[in-house]
Amino acid sequence: MVRTLPGHDVHDHNKSTRGEFNALTDVSGEVSGSEEDQLSTGNRSVMGRGLVLLETLSRAGRPLPLTDLVILTRLPKSTVHRLAGQLVELGLLDKTPAGFGLGLRIFEWGSKAERQRNLRRIAVPYLSDVHAQLRETVHLAVLDGRDVVYVEKIEGHSAVRCPTVVGGRAPAHGTALGKAMLAFNPVIMHEVLVQPLSVQTTRTVIAPGNLQRQLHKTRETRISLEIEESFVGVACVASPILDAAGVALGAVSITVPTFRFDPNKLSPTVRQVADRISRDLLALERFQGADSAGDPTCGFKPPLTRGRAAE
Repeated sequence: MVRTLPGHDVHDHNKSTRGEFNALTDVSGEVSGSEEDQLSTGNRSVMGRGLVLLETLSRAGRPLPLTDLVILTRLPKSTVHRLAGQLVELGLLDKTPAGFGLGLRIFEWGSKAERQRNLRRIAVPYLSDVHAQLRETVHLAVLDGRDVVYVEKIEGHSAVRCPTVVGGRAPAHGTALGKAMLAFNPVIMHEVLVQPLSVQTTRTVIAPGNLQRQLHKTRETRISLEIEESFVGVACVASPILDAAGVALGAVSITVPTFRFDPNKLSPTVRQVADRISRDLLALERFQGADSAGDPTCGFKPPLTRGRAAE
């Protein structure tokens, strides 16, 4: 079994913010550490200086007045004032009577990141069970705009390899994973249907009406199919992982060579696994929403799933 390591979206990020931010602050907003531990700001970009403000407030753990931010960041007062104002407009900072604090958008981003970590942690044992049972390639993916991003992959032993990689992307409309998630995400589904659909192979569905009919059927069955729409010789069946509101958080798929694709055999397994991941993720998030008394999972442990995918 070939296992891949968890990946991230492969994009080139601005590298201009070199050097680590090592200036530590306590709850009173006072600096601890020597001057050389402070962040040098000589040639820092606008993006990097904005990050310095966010990191300073994160470490402080409470709103800080402008004067404290100037001292802690070692940035000019005019720069701090201008950047803080822009970050407030973007929802990344809040302006309070006590000063500037982290905004709601930061919380939203953090919540999404935590949910994706939970998703992978809960899903991987189930994916391993399916792979052990079927010896086929299994995927876990999430939706990012109009693309699928592969979060986990366990390679099968088929004659035809599926050239996907963890952290890689694919147009959602051409994959079973993407169709499973689009069917349960009306906003993104609309965005996809009103834009031109790219061609991956000669079998990619590019007519909006045909795609919409497929998505409506997927919404009824929680099963999506794809036969050689992304890669020649490869077929997939997928099912969505849903939150409490019925919105897709991700999807799981089983990928096989086209010549032995049997959706009637594979569909019950992939839907069962997706349903169980949905259930366990919801249970974990409910525990995490309670008062954990220092334990972020409140003692919750994903159930042992060995053999359960075949039940």
